[in-house]
Amino acid sequence: MEYGIVQASYIPVRKDPDSTSEMTSQLLFGEIFEVLDRNEQWQLVRNRFDGYEGWISPEMTSRFTDDALGEYEAMESVLVKERFCSLRAPEGTLLVPAGSVLYYHAGDPRHILCGKTYELDRVPGKPAKDKGKALGDLKGELLNIPYLWGGKSSYGTDCSGLVQTICRILDVPLLRDASQQVGQGKTVNMMTESGTGDLVFFDDEEGEIVHTGIITGPGEILHASGCVKTDAIDHQGIYSMQLGKYTHRLRVIKRVI
Repeated sequence: MEYGIVQASYIPVRKDPDSTSEMTSQLLFGEIFEVLDRNEQWQLVRNRFDGYEGWISPEMTSRFTDDALGEYEAMESVLVKERFCSLRAPEGTLLVPAGSVLYYHAGDPRHILCGKTYELDRVPGKPAKDKGKALGDLKGELLNIPYLWGGKSSYGTDCSGLVQTICRILDVPLLRDASQQVGQGKTVNMMTESGTGDLVFFDDEEGEIVHTGIITGPGEILHASGCVKTDAIDHQGIYSMQLGKYTHRLRVIKRVI
C-alpha cells in the first residue's frame, strides 16, 4: 500500500479528479492518507482517520510506504487546538489550522516531522480534562471562522467538519458527514436531558439530516452556519436571536463524548 502525508495547511478533497469539481472535504497538515488510484495529475485517496475518500492533487504531500507508516505511528503526536499554529521551515513559515496533526520523536516536541522537519516555537498543550472547560477553550478559538462547504479547517469549515474537528481534538473519533455522525453515540431522548458536549442533528422537510452542532452550555449550541457561532437551542431547534426565528428543526441528540 502507498501512503501520503499532507505538508500544506490543508488540501482540498474533491468529488472528481478536476480542479473545478466540488470540494467534499479537506485533508489537514499531518493527516495521513492511503493512495487508492492515480492518474497523471490526481490521486484517489482515503483518509486513515475517518475513511473518507476523494481526489486530491499530490502537490504539497510526501509519499511513503508501509515502513515509514510504522515510523509515524510509533512517534508521539499532538493535535493543534489553537486556531492556528506557526511552523518554520527553511523556505518560510507555515500556519497550520486547528485539527492538524504534529508528529515528533519522544522528548523532542519542537521538531515536527512531516516528510521533512519543521521547527515549532511553542508546543500546543492538550485540552483541559474538564469537558466544559475544554469546549469553552475551543469555542473561543473557533468562533467567527467563515462557513465553507466541504471545509474542516480554521480557514473555513462546514457544520460537520467543525464538529468532527472539535471531537477529534477531544480524542473522540467521529465520521466526516452529519449523515454519518448521526449514527454514532447514544441517543439522548430529550433536550432537558442533554449536556455539554452532546451533538445535535437537524433535518429538512424530507427528513434528511442536513445540519449538526455541539452543545456548549445550557440552551447554547456552537455550529457553523454563515460562520462558526453560538445560538440558542431548545426542543424545537436552533433559534437565531439575530433573525428572530427558528432556523433549524431538531431531529436527534447524540452523546459521543
